[in-house]
Amino acid sequence: MRKIEIIEQIKNHHYHEWLGKEINEETTRDQILFGDIDEECTGIITAIYASVDVIKHAIEKNVNLIIVHESLFWNHGDHTDWLLGNKTYQIKKKMMEDNHITVWRNHDYLHAGIDYKGRRVDGIFYGLLELLGWENYVHGNIGFPLILNIPKIKTEDLINEMMYKLNLNGIKCFGNINGYTEKIYLPMHITGNDNDKITVVDQENIDTIISMECIDYTLGIYVKDAAMLNIEKCIIAIGHFNLEEPGMKWYAEKFLPAILPVTVPIYFKQVGDMYQFVIK
Repeated sequence: MRKIEIIEQIKNHHYHEWLGKEINEETTRDQILFGDIDEECTGIITAIYASVDVIKHAIEKNVNLIIVHESLFWNHGDHTDWLLGNKTYQIKKKMMEDNHITVWRNHDYLHAGIDYKGRRVDGIFYGLLELLGWENYVHGNIGFPLILNIPKIKTEDLINEMMYKLNLNGIKCFGNINGYTEKIYLPMHITGNDNDKITVVDQENIDTIISMECIDYTLGIYVKDAAMLNIEKCIIAIGHFNLEEPGMKWYAEKFLPAILPVTVPIYFKQVGDMYQFVIK
């Protein structure tokens, strides 16, 4: 099958409405970010983003279609006009050109939802829930998981379990990691205007927040203050890419093989820890 045929077949198995609006093919994030879509597809790698290591892995596996969830060239919209003299850009671009690699971003369609086991699920966050064994602990709509009620666990044990299951070497945390966790909140992005999230944490009696981005000066210091008052609250700041990465693993291992011909090899490549930790 040609790459474009693969992409269209995948899109046909997703919902086309997200956040109350029809996905617009002209304005969606889900564009061909690089390469020729009319060539025959030799195989697929999914990844949270097409890092240099992911591209090298594709070359090793003789795969020429990389499906990513995030951008390729370090900016929203993947504009490259400002990168023409950039050395890293030139080398990365040449690697893909020389090996006929195409990169397709699947962001909006994955979040819009997939029919899986009789339910409409967000492909990214369902992958995380399944990895952690939390599919049945969602409070509300599993299509967009925000609050979960899990069996009571020591927060430090939860952190170590997540580090092991997400295959990470470290996790940044705020607040009290020595308490217990039963009620979890996934607020998605914590980027600066977070009064609503602080209100949810307080009113819903949240024990632990599992976050993507987490800046210091809103929810971060709120949780630290709460912990200083012996109120058991903690943020497990996994990071944007590492929290969504299990969804791309699930996509490669569970979803795509069910809808694509068996002749198309499919792999997942973990990007892994976004941070290195230097400890005093």
